[in-house]
Amino acid sequence: MKEIIFAMMLWIHNATGYVLPEPPELKYLSSFETKKFAYGCDLNPIPQKSKDVCDAKDFWYLDDMDRQNVPLGLYNHETQTIIVNKDFQKTEAHDHSVIFHELVHHIQHANGIYDEVKCFGELEKEAYNLQNKWLIEKYNVEIYETIGINELMLLLITNCQANGWPDHPHIPDPEYK
Repeated sequence: MKEIIFAMMLWIHNATGYVLPEPPELKYLSSFETKKFAYGCDLNPIPQKSKDVCDAKDFWYLDDMDRQNVPLGLYNHETQTIIVNKDFQKTEAHDHSVIFHELVHHIQHANGIYDEVKCFGELEKEAYNLQNKWLIEKYNVEIYETIGINELMLLLITNCQANGWPDHPHIPDPEYK
């Protein structure tokens, strides 16, 4: 996996000119732990905007069978770690593209881009655009086919809200099967 990550990072560097940091650590978590991190339920105190979701976490296992609302990958910029759902399949284009997307965030953070943008949507827009170019070059498929979103959903994810950062930085992939 280290070779794949390094190759992806080189591709990102060549496409953006960003300086390459050390590769991030990959941390494999269960669906429950991934959701717990995604919603901020592992924080003390729990963010107010996530309180209702976190209070219902006893029921999270009920929807794991259909994988709805379970992000496969997240980037923790505080620990410079990519969190990957334990169901990640190293050989599938979809899951490679999840890692690729989170690597873009790792490199953005290391290059200070997080401090330069007005909202999270700008970071997402670059990550999804690069992910799409990479998927086309490597697998000859577009992002819409691979991660199961359409152009409208992508526009919503990458849009900047008037008040800055959106309430939910990552929208899970509901079409993943």
